[in-house]
Amino acid sequence: MNICNKPSNKTAPEKSVWTAPAQASGPSPELQGQRSRRNGWSWPPHPLQIVAWLLYLFFAVIGFGVLVPLLPHHWVPAGYACMGAIFAGHLVVHLTAVSIDPADANVRDKSYAGPLPIFNRSQHAHVIEDLHCNLCDVDVSARSKHCSACNKCVCGFDHHCKWLNNCVGERNYWLFLHSVASALLGVLLLVLVATYVFVEFFVNPMRLRTNRHFEVLKNHTDVWFMFLPAAPVKTQAPAILALAALLILLGLLSTALLGHLLCFHIYLRYRALHADLRSCAPRAPWPGQACRSECQPLWVSCHPRPSGASTTLLPRDPRFAPRDPIPGPRTSGCHSSSSSDSADASPVHTSGPAAAYHSASAESMDEIPVAQTRLGSAALAAGVVRD
Repeated sequence: MNICNKPSNKTAPEKSVWTAPAQASGPSPELQGQRSRRNGWSWPPHPLQIVAWLLYLFFAVIGFGVLVPLLPHHWVPAGYACMGAIFAGHLVVHLTAVSIDPADANVRDKSYAGPLPIFNRSQHAHVIEDLHCNLCDVDVSARSKHCSACNKCVCGFDHHCKWLNNCVGERNYWLFLHSVASALLGVLLLVLVATYVFVEFFVNPMRLRTNRHFEVLKNHTDVWFMFLPAAPVKTQAPAILALAALLILLGLLSTALLGHLLCFHIYLRYRALHADLRSCAPRAPWPGQACRSECQPLWVSCHPRPSGASTTLLPRDPRFAPRDPIPGPRTSGCHSSSSSDSADASPVHTSGPAAAYHSASAESMDEIPVAQTRLGSAALAAGVVRD
């Protein structure tokens, strides 16, 4: 039952939950809280972070040391240049995203040396209350959230990336996206090269032996080289095929994961942008709101007019007043006198003296908005108000 009732925003780690006897015999939990992590290099590393670096090294070594040298001679410079630029760019943005501290500005000003206190839910309902973090003990911005993995408030918190072993927030979000995009592009190019080598090995293997080191081995087609041209190492043909096949499998798996992650974040950015555009778009007023809508300054206000005044509809701004008012029934008003089509329908009566309708913003009585009423031909001809 305790597991089912556990709040989703619990911040204190499970290993820091102290019982009463332990508190009596050991240090107080306020001094044994979890330490905050500065960035992705803080100890301990996450297993997925180690896997990411091993994959990067594997792709770089096999790509530059085995596959690219086996391309046709005129393709080798382009292979080194394109893959080198992509791999180097990914390395730069990845290291930057890992090294940046995404914490809130006030949190970064504090020292990371000491442990933070454990969150006590009996004293506080939430970790952050009134823009003050009870664990970091600093005032934070409205867009900050407390990460339970790093145990610190992150400005513009998006998620905690296990591959970077760092939080992704406002300071490194675009670096994270560039890292994912460059990794996806590099893996796709490497899979393309590996597929070409694997297929050409069975179709025409001589097109893969254009390097000068193969000239002395024309009669030994079963002997191949790796790590050309700097440190050629002799190997057998099955080793080349196995490395190419393994790289294709890992590359396709990485492409699926990276592509899903990139598309998901692009979708989130699209939804956020679409929501911002919708919030800025004017909304159509519903019945009864047209008279009070702030987004439609030219709508006619529906307030009664003193007796003896003209019953013509007047806009708020006299510059937009129509020259020839059209008499007849109108349906856009908020206070109609009657739904009957009788010719002798009387106009609406005032509910108070003329002084009650004085407005500080109106320069004369002609600018005070009047009620929307039926303007029948008989009412126009009478010109007087019947009691």
